[in-house]
Amino acid sequence: MELITSVKNPLIVQTKKIKENPKDKLFIENPKLIREAFQSNLIFDYVLISKTKYEKIIKEYDFLSNYNIYLVGENVIEHLSDTKTPQGVIAIVNFKAKELKKPEGNYIVLESLQDPGNLGTIIRSAKGTNFKDIYLINCVSFCNQKVVRSAMGNLFNLNLYTFSSTQEFLNFADKNKLNFCVADMNGDNLFSIKEPLTNYGFVIGNEGKGVSAILKEKANKKISIPMKNGLESLNAGVSCSIIIYYLDNLI
Repeated sequence: MELITSVKNPLIVQTKKIKENPKDKLFIENPKLIREAFQSNLIFDYVLISKTKYEKIIKEYDFLSNYNIYLVGENVIEHLSDTKTPQGVIAIVNFKAKELKKPEGNYIVLESLQDPGNLGTIIRSAKGTNFKDIYLINCVSFCNQKVVRSAMGNLFNLNLYTFSSTQEFLNFADKNKLNFCVADMNGDNLFSIKEPLTNYGFVIGNEGKGVSAILKEKANKKISIPMKNGLESLNAGVSCSIIIYYLDNLI
């Protein structure tokens, strides 16, 4: 097996580009997440394993032997990794948005969400509820390295769909007669809702600008989380988590 020690090797340059500008591939360096990707039947392009940790990793994660493995020097792993103590393995995994489908139950819409930590938080919260469909309108990529880490593997089994514009989503919503509500400071108190909202979407907007005027106009309902002590609003990921957990438990 050839040993790659140069960070200028074409494969390493390609891997770096995937990490920095992910589109439909995941850069995963956590062995636990790599195992979860395997268990979720995702397709692996290739795996990089540190020469010094090869035997240990292959023994513990024997399924990796089914894929194209490249042996690399520690300097290569350190060059590619963001962590202070790299674990010696990196997998490049295919992960595309699903083919667009109408949601089967309650769903989440994220409009222009740009913080990967917020998206990762929402993905984790969605996995813990019955909101299994997430529609992303011009958002940070769910393949972003920080999203992958903060979601902690929970994105593998959700239905993620992408739209390039709000109007594109509205066309889809009109065609499928979808109902949705938006987070709005002047909306109804979330906790005043006592009956389940079934087959409903919940929209979270951009961290700074919130939900766009056109989505607010088209929404069937506006809801808000009551604030105390002069606080105006919550982090987007926290807000979404509170709302979907509350609505999910009304069912």
